[in-house]
Amino acid sequence: MNPPYISQVIPVVLPDFSGVCFQCEFDPEFYTIEAPRQLGIILPETLHGAVIKRQSEYVAGRYLAKRCLSALGSTESDVGISQHRAPLWPKGMIGSISHSSNKAICVLSQCDLPEQGIGIDIEQCLTDSTATSIKNTIINEAEQALITKHDIDFSTGLTVVFSAKESLFKALFPQVRAYFDFLDAEVISMDRENLTFMLKKALTPTLPVGCTFTVQVHRQGKMVRTFVKS
Repeated sequence: MNPPYISQVIPVVLPDFSGVCFQCEFDPEFYTIEAPRQLGIILPETLHGAVIKRQSEYVAGRYLAKRCLSALGSTESDVGISQHRAPLWPKGMIGSISHSSNKAICVLSQCDLPEQGIGIDIEQCLTDSTATSIKNTIINEAEQALITKHDIDFSTGLTVVFSAKESLFKALFPQVRAYFDFLDAEVISMDRENLTFMLKKALTPTLPVGCTFTVQVHRQGKMVRTFVKS
């Protein structure tokens, strides 16, 4: 049975992906301090003093991680948090967690190589004013022109690109082990279902300038979901 503040737990099918994915909705108003213990989730000390919304989204994401691990037959269920705030997956597993507004999502797959990664992100569409104020930190002029040419309003287009770059960062983090800038990866093509990125900066010897990645895009109402494998 789901805890009272979590609802609508459903599996998500991602194209060309052999792992598992679950998403849910959560309502911080129904979150209690007993929720982590009831769900067998360890709340990091760094979150003990966090606001209820931050605690509730963390626990919702880890709850979905437990569901994913169980679906893949794993006997482990604890997914900790690293010094970079990235999830610490059991050996032989790669995954990604995201939350936005009152929704959370988790994707998980078995892996053979430690440098493999997957990234998923969900975002509520930016408002026009927010998109205008932050666009220069997310995209360059070529990307802005590409969004403008695409059959999409600018704020939604920027949300898609922002989300896709977030997913790409998560997927590449196991190799890079450091933060890199939004402008280090450039969108070179886009359609309704996919974005193609090219690295503008060498991130590692095996991730040189010119390396490309395709990110899946799914839009539903005011929500955007992106997913990528590295």
